[in-house]
Amino acid sequence: MKLYLFLFLLITNFSSEILAQDAPQSIQINGQSIIKDPQGNKVSLEDFMGLMESKEWTIEPMVNDSGQQYIQLVKLSKEEQKAMVAMQSTTTSNKFNGIQVPYFNFIDRDGNIIKTDNTKNKVVVFNFWFATCPPCIKEIPELNEVYEKYKNNKDIVFAAITFEKEEKIVQFQKKYNLKYPIVGREGGFSQAITRGAYPTNVIIKRDGTIQEYISGGMIGIGKQIEAAIEEALLQ
Repeated sequence: MKLYLFLFLLITNFSSEILAQDAPQSIQINGQSIIKDPQGNKVSLEDFMGLMESKEWTIEPMVNDSGQQYIQLVKLSKEEQKAMVAMQSTTTSNKFNGIQVPYFNFIDRDGNIIKTDNTKNKVVVFNFWFATCPPCIKEIPELNEVYEKYKNNKDIVFAAITFEKEEKIVQFQKKYNLKYPIVGREGGFSQAITRGAYPTNVIIKRDGTIQEYISGGMIGIGKQIEAAIEEALLQ
């Protein structure tokens, strides 16, 4: 059976745990994952992401004769592809809009305090990520463009929040240069907001409620964040 829930979660979150509704095991999509095409050939993570973005493929969790888990790529029919496109359109979730964000109190890597109390009447832009998350990495150029556009606006506060420790963050920054101010070791708050889905971008209005909640690696994420910021600034 083709696991459509698997595909939906995969589109929105390549790297977090993906649970099939009718399968007890979880599958971690990362650089060590074994992914195979219909001919049994191994597929690189980069190629896998490209195939999934084409919306022409789904996946099935498999176990070989040795008990090793792997991910099997399965080609979708034209009708199934249309269904998947319709499902992906729901990844920008409006159900969180208007909800009050829990109290936060962070210190970023530059020593700046970012907390509920000192961001009142400001627009807050959170990005939730982790170091081995391919879609988190892929959206960095667009995030950097947004940051460069608004970084001098005193009414906007940016923070890229992760559960990663300093050593991992340093390595990540050397390679990818995420320009958002980074807040590390915040696993509890990250989990509370993202529910394990990465990347997640949250734009918070001046009153502390959510303007936009965008979960999953989305094409054109920069424009979506910009539009949410502009709308939040007007309120």
